[in-house]
Amino acid sequence: MENILFIFGFGKRWIGFCAYRRFWSNKKIIDSNNIYDTALREVPDIWNDYDAIIGNQVHINGIKWIKIIKYGKIALLRNPLALFKSKQNIRFQFDMFHGNGVLDKAIELLDDKDKQDFKTYISNNTSYNQGNMFICKSKRILNAYYETIFKWLSDCERIFGFELDSYGKIRVYAFLAERFLPYWFNKYTKTLEWPIIFNDLKSEVNK
Repeated sequence: MENILFIFGFGKRWIGFCAYRRFWSNKKIIDSNNIYDTALREVPDIWNDYDAIIGNQVHINGIKWIKIIKYGKIALLRNPLALFKSKQNIRFQFDMFHGNGVLDKAIELLDDKDKQDFKTYISNNTSYNQGNMFICKSKRILNAYYETIFKWLSDCERIFGFELDSYGKIRVYAFLAERFLPYWFNKYTKTLEWPIIFNDLKSEVNK
């Protein structure tokens, strides 16, 4: 969750987040690298039919064999079906890059209402919605999500601690939250996916 930069509101109804170098797109096709041309500035009418907005999906079932050999031998033993791209699910990818068995141990700390459903989600899905970014139209939804995610991550911290090495493990709590966010919003709200664009504001300043 440390990637979040700021909260922004649309009128009186919507509240949500951008992340470091990631912004909500205005969804218009504009031939421009200027963030002011491409970033969202007002609420699209289509949003009125939904409770929450989450980022577009990142597909993870195209992992190259060289990476599997380098990082994923144990993960492959835990999930032999990952030999097939269609079976390279969220669980397999997380094992490879963020610690074998970490996601499974973390899920055991969830409340019963989410534990089995989230297990099914990480086994059946080969993509997740990027960025730990969401926008929702009510504080009730916001608070309900925060009550769940922060309690879970706090419980995970007591198990995994903070003496972690490598990028994939040091930021494991952000990666856990990123996998859980689309599961939670799709289960508990009427959710719409929306494109996220990448822009390094430093490059804009240096032009």
